[in-house]
This record gives sequence, C-alpha cells and structure tokens, in this order.
Amino acid sequence: MGRSVFVVILFLGLAANAIAGSNLNRCFYSMDSNGDEMVTVDEFKAALPDSADVFEEADADKSGALDHDEWESFKSSKGIEEQHNS
Repeated sequence: MGRSVFVVILFLGLAANAIAGSNLNRCFYSMDSNGDEMVTVDEFKAALPDSADVFEEADADKSGALDHDEWESFKSSKGIEEQHNS
C-alpha cells in the first residue's frame, strides 16, 4: 500500500512538472507585445494567464519587468529547454 501511494505521488509530481514546463516554454519575444524588449507583469499575464504567479520568481532583479536574460535564466533553472517558435 505504502509503495503504491509513493508511486502515485511521484507520478503526479512528474506530471505537474511536465505540464508547468510546457506552459512556461514560451519565447520571450512572443510575450513582449509592445516590442520594447521587456515583458511587464501585464504582458506576462496575457501570455501565460495560468502561470502569472511565477512572474515574481522570474523577475530576478525585482524591477517589475522581465528582460530576455531573466526569462531564459528562469526557464533554465526549471529545466525548461529554450524554444523560439511560439
């Protein structure tokens, strides 16, 4: 019984990471709707409405906007491979 519960929990954890990763695997420039090379919290929420809570974590310098390097660093720290086609 205990082993079955562990396996289910492990599976759910891996599935959640896969889902979160796929949601966050967005090209920075596809989120930068006004082309100023910064993604504001509003642009982020518009691009990834189900992931708005990660903006604060991704905003490493706490400027209130993401630059390309911050976004790519954040994705890399989560094991998300770079993608530039969506």
